[in-house]
Amino acid sequence: MNDAWATDWLRRFSGSEPDGLMELYAEDARFEDITLSQAVRGRPALREFFGDFMNPANRRNAFTLIGYSGDADGGAIEWTWTATHSAPFFDLPAKGKETRIRGVRRAVHSREDSRATRLLGCENGDAATGCDA
Repeated sequence: MNDAWATDWLRRFSGSEPDGLMELYAEDARFEDITLSQAVRGRPALREFFGDFMNPANRRNAFTLIGYSGDADGGAIEWTWTATHSAPFFDLPAKGKETRIRGVRRAVHSREDSRATRLLGCENGDAATGCDA
């Protein structure tokens, strides 16, 4: 894992379908967003979760890398996310609104194939929620 992986991950996350993004995850990967109280495990659940998030009928997403700190086994990805919503966001009224968030995602990689095995994140630097886990 490095700057190039983080940039590629964010580029794929900015897309409109999850298939390319799934290539970056191990079969039993875990993705958790502490701020939104969302957690999923395994590629089928990830594909469904990301498919709804990335669906252009719901929103347009743009992620930008601010920085990466870590080594080949994992690290912290600092990013910004901008979204224009055309549907509710996790049951929150978001239609017609724009979201701009800065966040950090901790990523751990498999030594065998460099795929993400766990991603844990907090938005807006909310370390009090346990982002250091």
